[in-house]
Amino acid sequence: MSMKVMNPVPANKACEADDFVAEDLIADRLATLSSLVSRGLARLYSVRFGLTISDWRVLAVISRYPGASSNAVCELAAMDKVRVSRAVSRLLESGRIERRSDKEDRRRSKLYMTEEGRDIHSEVVPVARAYEAKLMAGLSDKEARLLERLLATLESSALGMAREGFGMAVGVDPKAQCKPR
Repeated sequence: MSMKVMNPVPANKACEADDFVAEDLIADRLATLSSLVSRGLARLYSVRFGLTISDWRVLAVISRYPGASSNAVCELAAMDKVRVSRAVSRLLESGRIERRSDKEDRRRSKLYMTEEGRDIHSEVVPVARAYEAKLMAGLSDKEARLLERLLATLESSALGMAREGFGMAVGVDPKAQCKPR
């Protein structure tokens, strides 16, 4: 499957559907790429480590932020509560993480990796890096650095849009509707 670079649709064309092809939207292309990469990693993580992508992402966040709450994991991994909750349950059941009560607020709990979780994490990281290296092999060093900067810019934009709401972010009145033809 070849991916082509498309120009963004101007805001004044937001309601026009004449030449609309979903695959031309950068958001759809990123979602497709994410799915392709996730599917490949999911098979690899499942077979080699008994992990789902969600399990790995939760484990990775807890590795970086020991003592994070489930809500914090949702925010840090940009995952919905249901996926995080299911992953946390699987990781607790498998003994890869543990939940401890917050000493200052007993209603809250914090998540930590166990020794088994740290072992799995240290096994997965080199595999994840090798997968990424193979994925990026077609890019020059300069292109890889540019991609990193572009992704950071897009992530920042997406976070800003999420904070201010879709309508405000794209300059569209969310109550306005496209005119019928």
